[in-house]
Amino acid sequence: MKEELIEILVEELSMKNFLSGILPKILPDGYVLNANCFIRDHQGKQDLKRSIPIKMRAYRHYKVPVKVIIVHDQDSSECKLLKSELRKLTNKTPEIPSLIRIACRELEAWYLGDLDALEAIYPQFKSKMFKNWSLFRNPDECNAYDELKRSIPTFQKGVASKEISNYISLSQNRSKSFNQFIHGIEKFLN
Repeated sequence: MKEELIEILVEELSMKNFLSGILPKILPDGYVLNANCFIRDHQGKQDLKRSIPIKMRAYRHYKVPVKVIIVHDQDSSECKLLKSELRKLTNKTPEIPSLIRIACRELEAWYLGDLDALEAIYPQFKSKMFKNWSLFRNPDECNAYDELKRSIPTFQKGVASKEISNYISLSQNRSKSFNQFIHGIEKFLN
């Protein structure tokens, strides 16, 4: 096991649930979830932003090196400005390596990036019907949560965040921000 810690800071429990299923599939050798890689959920965006500088200062005092990954929903923010704002919060402790990834527009866009995975947990959702819809070709550009509720009336954020990682494709996802997240983690930790 690597002699460093990975701290992943996310804004809410649904992202933590999702990443808890995805990370064991993508973490390089030497990193183990809940051993030297931890996901810390927060009570929303403001709580996350408030905690970043505090946690970054604390990480300086750890006995082993720490790397930080921040995952934040874009929502209605301009992506580059949001990333810059988060970068400013981490730049106060430049000795701690950090990676910032933005889920464009929201975590649920990553689900819409793999319609077959959605069908696996919601069998009433027939992915073949939706695959050629222009709305779902670039899921990062739609209001994913609303589209999921419209297409799958029984959609529940908590259930989906726990279940979809069992089925979601790591290589065939239509969400560009999901793919950037996967590649960013692999590059950052290797």
